[in-house]
Amino acid sequence: MRTWHYQVHNQIQINAPIDRVYTTTSNPEVVPTYAPDIRRVELVEKLSNGEALVRSHLKVAGLSFVYLYRYRYHLPIYYGGVQERAPFVRGYFSFSFERRGEETVVSHTEGIMSRIPGLATLLGIFYFHVLARDLIRKELLRLRNLVENQSVKEVVATPSSS
Repeated sequence: MRTWHYQVHNQIQINAPIDRVYTTTSNPEVVPTYAPDIRRVELVEKLSNGEALVRSHLKVAGLSFVYLYRYRYHLPIYYGGVQERAPFVRGYFSFSFERRGEETVVSHTEGIMSRIPGLATLLGIFYFHVLARDLIRKELLRLRNLVENQSVKEVVATPSSS
């Protein structure tokens, strides 16, 4: 059965090594610091070395929603997740990391998918362009600020999710 998608994408260059950027970005305790739509992320079950089920507590228009996600980790180049157990609409996101000398380029995609024609597009336009306008650009700017202003000592003390 066909699945329709609606997604938004942005990227940013961060003046920090790829391992540090990846570790900060993928740490569940740090995610709410740079992602304004996330209240918290809690580990439900570690499925393998590169996969986990997590419960994401999202903030949308002043309301809180809790969704189960399957996260995948490929240190240090990819971190992403897809909503689980959602019959009509599922959210997803991904971060990819590319080393450029001493800097790291972070590409971030978020989207909605559905097997109902037009539903992903309708919800995607409403969410990403009305409720969460410029969300991923804001996330990336906050992430860059966080990574570039943290010390190496802070990164080492922060537990990694991979």
